[in-house]
Amino acid sequence: MTIEISVLIGITIAGWILAGCGGKKKKDGKSSTASAAAPKADSKMKPPVENVKSKKSEKKEEPKKEEEPKKEEEKKEKSKKSEKKDDKKEEAKKEDDKKDEKKDEKKEDKKDDKKDDKKEEKKEEKKEDEKEKGDDKKEDEKDDKKSGSKDAEKKEEKKEEEKKEEKKEEKKEEKKEDEKKEDEKKEEPKPHITIDPPGDLMFKADQQEQKKLKLTNTHDKKIMFKIKTSDNQVYLMNPVYGTVEPGKSANLTLTRNKAPAKEAKLVIVNSVFSGDDKDLAKSFKTGKPTGGQVTIMLNGK
Repeated sequence: MTIEISVLIGITIAGWILAGCGGKKKKDGKSSTASAAAPKADSKMKPPVENVKSKKSEKKEEPKKEEEPKKEEEKKEKSKKSEKKDDKKEEAKKEDDKKDEKKDEKKEDKKDDKKDDKKEEKKEEKKEDEKEKGDDKKEDEKDDKKSGSKDAEKKEEKKEEEKKEEKKEEKKEEKKEDEKKEDEKKEEPKPHITIDPPGDLMFKADQQEQKKLKLTNTHDKKIMFKIKTSDNQVYLMNPVYGTVEPGKSANLTLTRNKAPAKEAKLVIVNSVFSGDDKDLAKSFKTGKPTGGQVTIMLNGK
C-alpha cells in the first residue's frame, strides 16, 4: 500500500508540473497575438488571467480530492487492520482462556483422579483389612476348633470316667441289693405251702387260656392264703382268698384274657390261720404273715 501511495503522489506531482508549463506557453502565444492586433483596454484582458488562476486552483484541488478518498481508504484499511489485530488478540485471548480452562479442567481432572485414586486406595485398604480380619477370624475359628476338639475330648473322657464311676456305683448298689435279698431270704420264713406245677407259667397271647394250680399245706397247722397278680385285667384268679387244713390241698384256676404279650407275676401270701374264715382280708390286715410268700412269673407269647 505504501508503494502505491508513493506512485500516486509522484503522478500527481508530474501532472502539476506539466499543467504549469502548458499555462505559460499559452500566455506567451496570447501576448504575441495581442501585440499584432490592436491593443484593447485593460479591462478586457483581465478575465483570462482569472480563468487561468481558477484552473490552477482547480488543478491543485483535484489531487487533494483524489488524496482524501485514498486517505479514507487508508484509514479504513488501518481500522480494518486494527480490527483484525483486535480480533486476533481476542481470538488469542479466547484461545488462552480456552487453554487456561483446559488446564483448569486438567487440574480438576487430576484432582478428581487423585481423589478417585485415594478412594480406590482406601477401598483396597478396607478390603485388605477385611481380608486380614477374615484371616484372623479363620485362625481364631481354627484355634477354637482345636481347643473345642480338645475340650470335647476332655469332656468325653470325663463322661467316660463318670460312666465308669456310675457303673461301679451301680455294681455296688446291685451287690448291696443282692446282699439285702440274701439277708431277707435268710430272715424271711419258709413258705407253709407248695405249688404244683412249680415254676413259671406260659400262656398264648392271641387267645383266652386257663391254667390249673394245686396249693398244698405243708405246715402242721391250718393256714390261710391270699393271691395277687400284677395285672388284674389280664390275669384273673379264683379263688383269691382261702384256708387249707394241714396236709391237704386247694385247687386254683388262673385265667388269662386275650391281650398283647406282656410279662406279669403272681404272688401267694400265706400264714397260719387266725381270725375269721368269713373275713380273711381283715385277718391278713391285722396280722403279719408267718409264711414266706411264693412268686410265680407269668408270660404271654
